Amino acid sequence: MLRTTRRPSWLIAPLLCAALLSGCSSDAPDASGSPSASAAADAPSPTTSAPVSGPEAAPAATADPAGPEGSFRTWLAASRAPDAATACAYMTPELAQRMLDQLTAQGVPGVTDCASLITMTAALFAAAGQPPETVVEVREESADRAVLHVTYAAGSCGRVVLRPGPGHWLLDERSQEEC
Repeated sequence: MLRTTRRPSWLIAPLLCAALLSGCSSDAPDASGSPSASAAADAPSPTTSAPVSGPEAAPAATADPAGPEGSFRTWLAASRAPDAATACAYMTPELAQRMLDQLTAQGVPGVTDCASLITMTAALFAAAGQPPETVVEVREESADRAVLHVTYAAGSCGRVVLRPGPGHWLLDERSQEEC
């Protein structure tokens, strides 16, 4: 009889959370010269056919009355639900790819796209009992960029950088973990 050893979920979830947060970290300096935090990837939202990336994106200030904080909270709720289509639609393709690359480098199997990333992490957050509560502070907001400082109930925090997207703000690859 072959015996298998099962890792406790309370060990896996914190390791994955660390991998995800480090996947959001950027080694490149922020163009603004200010420090960077944590965030999220790319898929069509229920209201758009594909995410817009780049300068052709519509200004979010007029498209999203909830602003950058509302977009972040929408992403967070969708990433925990999981609602992969919505969560991925609130992330840039570059951020999603960075997170996927980080998980692949960590040896996490079965994560091949944004949807599988969101589905797996939601299951791990739920298994670890990670509360969804966050404190969000808007640090900067202009027509082409917003910066939030986010503190999660579990104690991690970071800088979330967003840029205008199709009717809402997108979490982008300049986001970084800070604590």
